[in-house]
Amino acid sequence: MQRQDFNREWTVKKVPKGMAYSAPGSEGRNVTLPHDAMVWEERSADSPSSSEGGYFAGGNYEYVKQFYLDESEKENTFFLEFQGIQNSGYVYVNGTLAGSVQGGYTRLISDVTHCLQFGVKNTVLVRAVNTAMTNSRWYTGSGIYRPVYLYKGRKIRIDVDGLRISTPEISEGIAAVKVDTTVCYDEKVRKTVALKTEILGPDGDVAAAESSRITLFEQSKTVQTQRIYVKEPQLWSVDTPCLYRCRVSVCDGETVLDVAESTFGIRRLELDPVHGLRINGTKILLRGGCIHHDNGPVGAATLERAEERRIELLKEAGFNSIRMSHNSSSEALLDACDRLGMLVMEESFDMWTQIKRPFDYSLVFADNWEKDLEDIVQKDFNHPCVFMYSTGNEIKEIHTPAGAQWSRRLAEKIRSLDATRYVTNAINGMIGIMGDLPVVMKDMHMTVPERTPGGGINDTMTALMGAMNYLSSHPKVEEGLKETYGTLDLIGLNYMRDVYDQMKQYPNRVFYGAETLPPDIAPNWKKVKQLPACIGDYTWTAWDYLGEAGIGIVTYDGRLRFAKPYPAYLAYCGDFDITGYRRPMSYLREIVFGLRKAPYLAVQLPEHYGKEPMCTPWSLPVTVSSWTWKGYEGKNCVVEVYSDAPEVELFVNGSSVGRQPAGEAEQYRVLFETVYTPGEIRAVAYYEDGTTDSYCLHTAKDEVSLCLTPDRIKIGKMILFMWQSSFVMQTGRCRHRQTAKCA
Repeated sequence: MQRQDFNREWTVKKVPKGMAYSAPGSEGRNVTLPHDAMVWEERSADSPSSSEGGYFAGGNYEYVKQFYLDESEKENTFFLEFQGIQNSGYVYVNGTLAGSVQGGYTRLISDVTHCLQFGVKNTVLVRAVNTAMTNSRWYTGSGIYRPVYLYKGRKIRIDVDGLRISTPEISEGIAAVKVDTTVCYDEKVRKTVALKTEILGPDGDVAAAESSRITLFEQSKTVQTQRIYVKEPQLWSVDTPCLYRCRVSVCDGETVLDVAESTFGIRRLELDPVHGLRINGTKILLRGGCIHHDNGPVGAATLERAEERRIELLKEAGFNSIRMSHNSSSEALLDACDRLGMLVMEESFDMWTQIKRPFDYSLVFADNWEKDLEDIVQKDFNHPCVFMYSTGNEIKEIHTPAGAQWSRRLAEKIRSLDATRYVTNAINGMIGIMGDLPVVMKDMHMTVPERTPGGGINDTMTALMGAMNYLSSHPKVEEGLKETYGTLDLIGLNYMRDVYDQMKQYPNRVFYGAETLPPDIAPNWKKVKQLPACIGDYTWTAWDYLGEAGIGIVTYDGRLRFAKPYPAYLAYCGDFDITGYRRPMSYLREIVFGLRKAPYLAVQLPEHYGKEPMCTPWSLPVTVSSWTWKGYEGKNCVVEVYSDAPEVELFVNGSSVGRQPAGEAEQYRVLFETVYTPGEIRAVAYYEDGTTDSYCLHTAKDEVSLCLTPDRIKIGKMILFMWQSSFVMQTGRCRHRQTAKCA
């Protein structure tokens, strides 16, 4: 089917509170989709979305678009695809309900042919309903926040999502490509057509081809499977993300009736507890990061360039895998990961049958889980970047027999849809012992902390700091999860590092850190390197996000708490801040991964010197890579040096402040106390072979130079100047310039 962009010339208006639909005659404002209505709402301390939604307001919104279809189009079939409507959507075409969807991350694909009129304008009205708060543990956005497409096809056509491509066999010099094509036929008379399939290589040339004859019977869908062999295939991996294109044509003699195309990658996945994860026979450790779906200043709007830019920057910082948390990813994100070589752990649900928030997905889970999984797998199937599906995150009932049965049901459903990838779940061991926490802590010779306000799992984890890693090693956790573990191909462990060594007694288990604390990267990665069955680590988080306001914000008021009050709206726990600027934690992680040899310098804010920082488990004291602290001349400060070298030395204006052990033994992070004196600060790393490396910062002069370079020159036919800003003198780096890219 032909896919047409359907994102322009919409209007949107908010439905007045208490009304089922908008007031007659009320006008909407012009928008181009994708569009997040929530990010434009006024925030307030008493917003029902609370800290979890960043104190943004919800609402009901009406989107309207008119479009014309000529009389000559009458014989065609039309579908509308909405890739995401928050939190539920109802689509009307010329007043007729064409489809609805519950849950903001599931696509809605509707046959709208019977609703259309020809020779006149058609009206599409979408009601996006997002007033029931709270319905999520993070910022969701509102409205039609992902793209919309119109599909047009003839009586004989390839179905929407009608191509499924896999590479079941790869051997020396040749690969089998399996193409399943679904052909739709609306007529009543039997018809024979040809299905011509071409595999185009990364260079654009035809690498292989096949033609099959298909007889179509009345009003049917026919699936044709073709095995096509590509010689000397260029394999897809994170380092060489080679992509092929499959082009399928339905032909009646010399007449081409329909064409469908999809990119894919030729790659082989292997997993076992001895070799870990292998791609094309090469072992890979997952340098992972969790991300949410919002794009910061533009809210949840899924802009293609924003998705691509995020993956570009994460890849440059050393990540090779992302975990979509805790929902299905956008098509644009998967496309970017395919092109750039980023593995994706695709996640389905944040809850099953037990609620986490009053109006969350658990209310509709029982009715929707199966078709939602079908949608996820159908969307992801041709993307080589997707290598495992997660059936859920920190599911409350997963420690029970009923929860294990649900885990089995979901896992088997995915396996029936896609046998080429692995099934996992992100499990938090603390959840299963919350009711017995005092007893468990006594068993483990720990003092029960005073609960922070709220008393939920996140509040308890905050009060416990890193102790949840230790508590998860209690026998009650293993006993409660043993059945669930057996339903999965590999096990995701959230904040359960002390369980890793216990896994040795189960020789058939493969596992990884599905969600871990940023300050724990050194001990976590040490375990990943030591244990063959542990395939990687995913930090919370790789990129900052809206909602869960303040879980990483450091305070100095003597109060430790998970959520922060209004006006906080960012989580503030990402290696990258909300604009895409690398925070010092990102450089520490890069050093721990073994990807950076030069040391790195960051300075704790001098204004807080001597104060007790109230860090949550997701944070360290705030640092900035700068040696410009006007007004603090002659005052004490703390300098952090990150290095993998056995020793580092700090110099201020050429004078040594001291030399200290560093490297893995010190978790790659060393603190120096010194006095702020304008000029130069330098860290020197000393290696065992006698070599050194260094990194320095300079105090900014009164004059500041601004260097601007374009992020891109062209987007389609539009010339845009998207700037990178590099404040060279302001940051005072002498080795390189740190750029902040803007999209």
